Amino acid sequence: MSSVLQITDSDVMERLRQAIAAGERAILVDFAAVRYLTSAAFRVLLVTTDEAERGSVRFALCNVVGQVRELFEMGGLLDAFVIHGSRDEAVARLS
Repeated sequence: MSSVLQITDSDVMERLRQAIAAGERAILVDFAAVRYLTSAAFRVLLVTTDEAERGSVRFALCNVVGQVRELFEMGGLLDAFVIHGSRDEAVARLS
């Protein structure tokens, strides 16, 4: 993943939808290498969260730190997602 998470409507969103439709029970997005998110990225994450809830899929984020965490805070979005401190913690809780 690049340092800027740039998501187009057909890019990551489609892969996340396919994972949900394929019956995945848990999806984790790791932000370890992400330093900035676009508004389109936030939209994809919000839509995916809603779709995951409707499909009883556990959807979580991890390694949301630094400037990226500040963006979540400024947007009032920390409570909109399940966020884990590390990948290991997230995998343990999603298992």
